[in-house]
Formats: sequence, structure tokens, C-alpha cells
Amino acid sequence: MNTTSSFRVIRQAAAGALAALVLAGCGTSMAATDPDRNSASPNALSGICAASTQRNGIVHCTEPFAGKKPIRLPSDPSRTQRYGAVKGGGSKFHTRGGDLPLSAAVARQLEADIENRRRAYANTIYLAVISQGAVTKIKPVADIEENAVLRAAFAGRAMEGAIGVRTRQGDYSLRETLPVRIEFAKSPVHGKLTGRITNATRAVRSAKGSCFAPLNRTRANPLAGVFTAKIAIERAFSMHAPFDDELLLEWSSDVSNMGSAYYPSIATLLGGDPLGRTWETMLHGTPSAGPPVDLRLVNGGGGTC
Repeated sequence: MNTTSSFRVIRQAAAGALAALVLAGCGTSMAATDPDRNSASPNALSGICAASTQRNGIVHCTEPFAGKKPIRLPSDPSRTQRYGAVKGGGSKFHTRGGDLPLSAAVARQLEADIENRRRAYANTIYLAVISQGAVTKIKPVADIEENAVLRAAFAGRAMEGAIGVRTRQGDYSLRETLPVRIEFAKSPVHGKLTGRITNATRAVRSAKGSCFAPLNRTRANPLAGVFTAKIAIERAFSMHAPFDDELLLEWSSDVSNMGSAYYPSIATLLGGDPLGRTWETMLHGTPSAGPPVDLRLVNGGGGTC
């Protein structure tokens, strides 16, 4: 082979190698910006909760982990692909690396879904594409069963606070209150977690050591008619408008108080959307027709005093 032929062969080989490298680089770049090209493996996500199943490539979490990290995300696939969930209010997306804004296109898509009564955002973990510091595309990769959300946030716990008294006219005061303690069941059923007002008929020790008197010992006892010691809590997604997420305190199937401060989003279970300091609730509809209840989560207390 002469010198000219040798040079031609070497040049062709180098060009082929360069083309292969360019194509490989392009493939990597496209995979990093398109979750459909670099999809999360269900096997990689199966460990995000204590128990799960898989349906159509989506991990379905049925049991959260105990403790402060009920849902545990794996490492993100790349800097431009991150796992996360929509925060309460719908304006931010929480990831392991912090909160990111939703692009206008993603926000419009979520709102369109809500208008069509598709509210998957309330239970979904997404794989998001990040571009210029914003979420530009989301793909569902896991969903958290409603019972699992309530179990992680409230099951087996207690709340204390104040309940409005019943007036002589039969309505309820927004100013005068009595102390109240609620203890919740350990297992939600059908998306509801039942609870009981423990000082309805007996004195109960509070978390701080004081004694909560029985509510039925006063003429202003707020527990009358449909308002009984047996209650339940339930999440309500986009109740009146997109991302108007409320936690309901239910007195019966069609009578409830509502308040947003204690609504647990999926981002809450990821550690990025903490509950408010106090859950202030009012009767849905005509507030003075039922007792307002302001509560906070507590540890301890509960014995007879």
C-alpha cells in the first residue's frame, strides 16, 4: 500500500470514530433531557416505600416507611432529570436538590387535568426534566395510595387544641372555646382516618400535663346533634379551585370542617412541604352552624386525670 492510500484509510477510520463519538454524545444528551428516553425503572423505584406493587410500569406504594422519611427517593438519574412531587399550592416542584418552579406549560397541563377531574398530582411522584432552572416536563413514575398518605402523616397520633362552644341560640361561638384532644386510629380505611374526641365524656391528661375537662360537663358542650365525639379526617384535592387542597375534619358523610394548613402533599412525605403550625378549621358552608376547631399535632398525654 502506498503512502497516499495509507493516509486515506487512516482518515476514513478517524472520521468513523469521530462520528461514533458524536452520535454517542447526542444520544446521551437526548436521554438526559427526555424522560421517555431514560425512563425510571420500576425496580429502581420499588424501594421508595415499605410495600408496593407495580401496574403498567408505575410503582404503586401501599405502605410507607415508619418515621420521619416515609417515602425515600432513589438518586436522580442526572442533573437534568430529577424525581419529585408537586407542593401544596401547585407553584413549586420539590426535589432532593430543593424546590423548582413549574414552567407555564407544565402548570397549564396540570390545571387542565384538574378541570377534567384528573387529580393525579395529589398522589404522584414524577420524573421531571429540568431546563434553565425550571420543570419543563413531567412523567409519572410512582403513586402513593391515599391510605398510605394518611398513615404516614397522622395514623396513631394525637392532636390538641380548642373547640368553639355552643351558644344558647344553638349556634357556635368563634371566640369562646374549650380545650379538646383527638386521638386517631392506626389504620386508614378507604382514604379516611377515623378519630375520637377523648375528652368528650371524661377528663383527659393533655400533652403538656394539664387536665382537659369533659366537654359534656358544661351547658356549652359543642357536641350535639351531628357533632359527636366520632370524627374522621380526609384529604380533599382542588376543592374549590385548582390546587385549593384542604384537609377535612368530618362529623358525618356530608358535614365537615376544612382547613389547608395540615393538608399533607406528596412533597410533605418527601420532607419538602411541612405542615403548618396550627390546623385552623371552620365548618364548610355556614361557619357559625358548627364548632370551629383549631388543632396541632402533639406527643404524649392521653391518660385519665
